[in-house]
Amino acid sequence: MYVLTQGLAAPEATSLREACERTGLPLKEPAAHEWRDLSAHVADDLLVAFVAAGADGTAPPGLSEITRDGAYAVLVQPAPSAKGTLAAVRSGAGFVMAAPLGVERLVSFLTYLRDVAAPASAQILDLDEAGELTTPSASVRLSDAEATALRALADRRAVIVPRPDLLRLTGEDPRDVIESLRARFREVGSGAQILKVPHMGFRLVGEVRLKAGA
Repeated sequence: MYVLTQGLAAPEATSLREACERTGLPLKEPAAHEWRDLSAHVADDLLVAFVAAGADGTAPPGLSEITRDGAYAVLVQPAPSAKGTLAAVRSGAGFVMAAPLGVERLVSFLTYLRDVAAPASAQILDLDEAGELTTPSASVRLSDAEATALRALADRRAVIVPRPDLLRLTGEDPRDVIESLRARFREVGSGAQILKVPHMGFRLVGEVRLKAGA
């Protein structure tokens, strides 16, 4: 997953850069001449875009391109404006923030979106027969145990996979394998999650598309 920004000036841009660095989220900052075609920078794993409001607090055109596939849009106003907020919501912004943007506030907000409310489009992963796990942002090679466990979770998507099943399939402690898979998800910037169901097993939240080898 990554964060996109359009039109933010200092100190808001500086605060957002620091917040992204602290949360481990890449930040894309298109140059001013690219703002008119912001959709070119919208990929499936976009988490949220911070877009500067106009002088009157209203949203620029094109927010629907950001939110079309489930990503979030935050309109950053120079000062609180009821008129601008109403217009922003009508144009597709899910959140409105007023300058100045505090780093701690941004860190909390980004952490929440990343860990709890990632868009469905950012929860999709590709896994090939060789164990290569891929998102639009990155890829990583899984161990045999990791790949086997992930295939088992993917085959029973949204269903609890018992710990004894994972132990039998992988030959390793399921807790260790699952924790390793979670780290792999973070490496490739995925919003997918593996939830622990106490005394029962684990459940995948997201989608793993199993790809045939080349």
